[in-house]
Amino acid sequence: MHRHVSAPSRFFSQLPNDIIRHPRLSATAVRLLAWQLSLPEGADEPLWKTAERAGIGKVAFQHAKRQLRAERYLFEWRHQNEHGRWQTVQLVANTPLSPDEARVAVQPAARPTAAVPATGAPTRRPAAPQPRKTPVGNTPHPPTTTEATEATEAAAPRLGTEIRARTEALLLSLPRTAPYLAMPARKARRWAPLAARWLECGLGTDDVRTALTAGLEQARSPLGALRWRLEHALPEPITTPPARTAPQPRVSRMRECAGPHTQPLLFTPVGDEDRCPACRARRQQPRRRPCPRPGPASAPSTQHARHVQHARHVQHARHSPHARHSPQTACPRPRSEPKRGSARVWGRCLRC
Repeated sequence: MHRHVSAPSRFFSQLPNDIIRHPRLSATAVRLLAWQLSLPEGADEPLWKTAERAGIGKVAFQHAKRQLRAERYLFEWRHQNEHGRWQTVQLVANTPLSPDEARVAVQPAARPTAAVPATGAPTRRPAAPQPRKTPVGNTPHPPTTTEATEATEAAAPRLGTEIRARTEALLLSLPRTAPYLAMPARKARRWAPLAARWLECGLGTDDVRTALTAGLEQARSPLGALRWRLEHALPEPITTPPARTAPQPRVSRMRECAGPHTQPLLFTPVGDEDRCPACRARRQQPRRRPCPRPGPASAPSTQHARHVQHARHVQHARHSPHARHSPQTACPRPRSEPKRGSARVWGRCLRC
């Protein structure tokens, strides 16, 4: 492979090889970044205008912006001006920057002020009069920023190592979904006790991240709004409802009847009874006396015996016509009753 490179005399830009050979930047992202870096100093051209001039479509433009933002070559902020209108500030760099470095690069440099002349016309009297005598001893001074930060950290509740690491990782992960919430590690360490209260309410990490970043993209100071939300917008703790016990099956309360049944019968007892309602009702009914069984023939009654004896006497009289009634063989049939038969003689038999 042969190469021929001639140094341009004019109209050229210097681009680091890290951008040209970046493994995670597409050709569209490299072209968009190189176009912005080649603009003259002071040119205020937004990215969408550069993409329009370079012939980059909308989908490719959004994909390139995500890549540049992820690799920290592009930063965007939204703020409200003095007229109440929202503006988007964009920063493009030829080297990856941290969020703090990007904010410092965007802030306007302080212009030097004119020195007050030592001599000249008399000035107005200051608002507060100077003390007539020099105070004796040390005068109190307001604490510096470092002292105030250390005092705040000392007053914060002590957290465990695991909880502190978890809350710091949560705060440092907010710029992934909301780049305007980028903060240094020291600030995340200082705000860790406030974020720990959100985790103690029973919310998950994703739920806390969504609740903290929702609607802050339009805030004038996103980090200030985040600090206020951490302190004052604490959600109510989630109470876990008591676990419901599974209802016992109906069969577990049933009992087998001890009465005579063809097949086992289950019933639900009310107390300690061991028989079903049908068996209990049958036992409470009065018992009926059983019908007498047919036995041997009872002895003939007196009247029936008389008839039998009379029939025998009549038969004997027929076979013995000369036989007379004697006191021993008197007719047993009473005279008041007529004889039953062909002869209708009252009080007498055939022989009589």
